[in-house]
Amino acid sequence: MDRIILFLISILILTLPFAQKSKAQDFECATDFIHEQRMKTDSSYRKNFHLLQSQVQAALSDISLERNEAVVYRIPVVVHVIHKGEPVGTGSNISDAQIRGAIAGLNNRWRNLMGSGVDVEMEFCLASVDPAGHATSGINRVDGSVIPRYAAHGIGYLYSNCEAPARDSVEDLSKWPVNAYYNIWVVHQICQGFGNIAGFANYPQGDPHDGTVIRAYYMDTSDATLTHELGHAFFLYHSFEQSGGTTCPTNVNCAVEGDFICDTPPHKQNDCGATNPCSTTGVWDNSRYNYMSYCGIKNRFTQDQKNRIRATAIVSPRSTLLTSTGCAIVGINETRIENPFSFFPNPAHENFMLLLNSEIKNGRVEIYNLCGVKVYSATILSKQQIIPTKFTAGIYYLRVSNDEVQLTRKLIIE
Repeated sequence: MDRIILFLISILILTLPFAQKSKAQDFECATDFIHEQRMKTDSSYRKNFHLLQSQVQAALSDISLERNEAVVYRIPVVVHVIHKGEPVGTGSNISDAQIRGAIAGLNNRWRNLMGSGVDVEMEFCLASVDPAGHATSGINRVDGSVIPRYAAHGIGYLYSNCEAPARDSVEDLSKWPVNAYYNIWVVHQICQGFGNIAGFANYPQGDPHDGTVIRAYYMDTSDATLTHELGHAFFLYHSFEQSGGTTCPTNVNCAVEGDFICDTPPHKQNDCGATNPCSTTGVWDNSRYNYMSYCGIKNRFTQDQKNRIRATAIVSPRSTLLTSTGCAIVGINETRIENPFSFFPNPAHENFMLLLNSEIKNGRVEIYNLCGVKVYSATILSKQQIIPTKFTAGIYYLRVSNDEVQLTRKLIIE
């Protein structure tokens, strides 16, 4: 009997690495391929991409983003389940509970509740209000088998040369305005028979199909694929970017080469071991355990990645998500305290009226942008004061203060 038990244990040990093979080890992301092809063939995409790159770099260099870290950004998402006609909760028509679990897992990772990195201070909420203003669960279900070849091959992607229908035709079955919601399409397969693609996402573009596509198998609370793809959605590259899979990325200037992140040492796609053949500097775990790597263990975003994500969130096209009421509240959490002032209109256009409900002696009114830069300052002269808003449309903070009090409210300028 002891020999039989020992034999069974030996078999278990030998097979355990295969039995526990994680989804992450099979993971492949098509984001880079789609981006590279569009950069070569789509002049409008190329122009918008370079503009985005310059805007994000400007936001990063304008001021330290640490001033802003007390603000938690909330992004409304809508999940479109493009199934094959199965009953809810079976096959590719995954249950509401699985979807909610996947969003919870996404938030836990971005808020660093289950990792070893930093809290990005960004959350994703399933929409509770649809584009028409009606209540919603934030989950839409559509039978994709109405499109020829979808049931057999899933969704295609740019120049994928597989038998699956075109991506846009599948996404057109259900999509919401990208200026107010982030779209996530759940599909049963991505280009069946053409590699093992788990998902892909757009770098921020703001076109009607801007969003993430993910296979139903990976839409799960225990899997980091959605975390990875939403990283791309907020302009993070792969941690091994520009390696070509076989060569070490150039990293002379880490701010504009490789993955554009300085606290993730450069590495090759498949380098996930105890040492990094490409670099002896930096914290190697920041790359091999990064959510943007292809390594089996993923448990972190870094501070520089957080800064890039948050810089991306405050420039076009992602900035409009911060003012969306898709989750019934504006997507920025503020500390709420009773104020002795009010102002209108909000959103404002050319100016707005500041009304003091009580006297604030020797007071000042100041306006700050999302990066913490002061764009306006004036002395409070009366209980009713017109404030001009001759600066760029966006989200700002209005501060009324004197030596004894400092009170802040969010201001939207259109």
